[in-house]
Amino acid sequence: MRKVLKVEDLNRMNDVLAKFIFANEDRKSLTLGLINSFFVQEGTAEIIDFAFKDREMDPDRQEGKGTVLDVLGECSDGTLVNVEIQLEQIKEMGKRSLYYWAQLYQRRLQEGEKYNILNRTVTINILDYKLFPDTEWKEYHSCFAVLNTKALNHALTRDLEIHFVELPKWHHKKGEKLNRLERWLAYLSSKTTMEERRELAMVDADIRTAMEAEKEFVQNYEYISAYDRQEKYERDRMAREDFVREEGEMRGEKRGIAIGKAEAKKELVILLRKKGTPDSEIAELLDMDITEVKKIH
Repeated sequence: MRKVLKVEDLNRMNDVLAKFIFANEDRKSLTLGLINSFFVQEGTAEIIDFAFKDREMDPDRQEGKGTVLDVLGECSDGTLVNVEIQLEQIKEMGKRSLYYWAQLYQRRLQEGEKYNILNRTVTINILDYKLFPDTEWKEYHSCFAVLNTKALNHALTRDLEIHFVELPKWHHKKGEKLNRLERWLAYLSSKTTMEERRELAMVDADIRTAMEAEKEFVQNYEYISAYDRQEKYERDRMAREDFVREEGEMRGEKRGIAIGKAEAKKELVILLRKKGTPDSEIAELLDMDITEVKKIH
């Protein structure tokens, strides 16, 4: 018997669903709408067209990590835009995003070509976790550029633009008027009710189109199966992280040592290996080198 999935129960940060909604040529207007909601927020010109481009496999994809939406495309004015929706908290996310931005920026320049062919390159990261402590930056949206520290209105170049949205920092009150970006965040947020989404769809044609696409999504068995596999991966990942934390706290209390101490880590490696956790995941969870993990077991 095939599983029945209702639109009311969908996790809109799920890899498979996010790609179905946003990385689809037939619904390119939604991708444009999402990107333009960021550009309007920054006071830059909206784009009128967007051509999807393939992105080479990166290590996160090959390891099956939680990089959800990975959309890359070129705008009609030559601007290159990469959009990611990120579920899993990644250490050094700032450096990772800058590294990917640099790869995208330099790939346009072939040997012998002049630097003036380089165009504005924008990376948009929508995160399902807090990246910056509230004491450092409490707003939900941040945007980075290359600026003169002596005068922040003086830019070295306008080509670099990296956005972060930290979804847990974003809250809205019922009945509050939302801007374009906030309407998309409300659509994606698990805290938004279906009634609230329907209200948004009445005033925002893009969200109305996205919700219509959801109805098509839940009717396709292959999509539902892939969606369920992604949900299971996320549940298992969270369970492993909880296990590591709880086991570490318990052993830390009993032995009077912190989770980061060598003996506690060694015990956790052995326990996780017994549960069948791959070495690569153990290394990531415990912030260890994979060769160190192999040496222990």
